[in-house]
Amino acid sequence: MSERERTVLDEKLDRSFGMLDTDGDGRIRERDLVCLAEKLNAAFSGGAPEAVARLERAFTVLWTTDLRPMDADGDEAIDRAEWSMGVRRAVADDRAGFLRRMGTVLQAWLALCDRDADGRIDRRAFTTMYGRTLGVPDAALTEAFTTLDIDGDGYVGHDEVRAAAEEYCTSESRDTPGNWLLGPL
Repeated sequence: MSERERTVLDEKLDRSFGMLDTDGDGRIRERDLVCLAEKLNAAFSGGAPEAVARLERAFTVLWTTDLRPMDADGDEAIDRAEWSMGVRRAVADDRAGFLRRMGTVLQAWLALCDRDADGRIDRRAFTTMYGRTLGVPDAALTEAFTTLDIDGDGYVGHDEVRAAAEEYCTSESRDTPGNWLLGPL
């Protein structure tokens, strides 16, 4: 029996797993998500406790509803295989609900980055939000930002980031702009 060929979605899920596993122990736990909220707030100089609490609440709902059920062996953590199978299953079983909850997380995430609340972020905020929280190199994020800034105005809107995140989590196509969310594959 041969192993199936890795797809572009496999690559993206593998990359995102490594970024969400903030303590590097090979497992995603709820505390990894809380850590991301704290790191994001610190990356933008802190001072936004209400926004952090909102993001933590969104992560808790996502964890309880979508991520905890991915834990096939009951160890209160998600390993790489559980993540890959779990995201695919969550999208297949309740695509609209999963993407709505992911959208809520992204909305809260972006609220921490978009301090002037104009519904968009510039290149600096984009590289800060993913570089200082997820460890994505600045050069990769600069390239990603340029790709996602479709109209070339120097900003990406919240809706563009949400659409890119949806494509990142669901698309098997190598040609979707969302593949660039966290830099080139």
